Amino acid sequence: MMSGSCHEGGIIYQVKALDHMLRRRMEGLIRESGFEGVSMINGLIIAYLAANEGKDIYQKDIEKQFKIGKSSLAGTLKSMEEKGYILRQAGEEDSRLKKVCITDKAKSYIQKIEQGQLQIEEILCRGIAQEELETFLQVVKKMQDNLSP
Repeated sequence: MMSGSCHEGGIIYQVKALDHMLRRRMEGLIRESGFEGVSMINGLIIAYLAANEGKDIYQKDIEKQFKIGKSSLAGTLKSMEEKGYILRQAGEEDSRLKKVCITDKAKSYIQKIEQGQLQIEEILCRGIAQEELETFLQVVKKMQDNLSP
């Protein structure tokens, strides 16, 4: 079995390096689109909310979708709300739960965010066969399952 230590060939090192490179590229595209003060996770959350518009999406749904802790996500959503990209509204059935909705300001960037995601996915997948991609996704999913509580 392969070691997952933090040396250059280890899983943790490689995943962290890929995450860093991906984040830098995505945030560069977001800035080029004129979408100021938005991180990669902000863009992904906005795209997720847009894709699920018309459904009641709560903080717990976003936590589950992006595998983000409650306190980290709370800070992210607060920042997004302050910048005018989302609104949090009391739920109809339980006012303690807050629905998360995107604003018109965020909607104006959806197409640019989606184009950026497609562009980066194309770059990431260059020279990789479909079978290799499917294997990669299966392995990543298993790793996520292994780390889930």
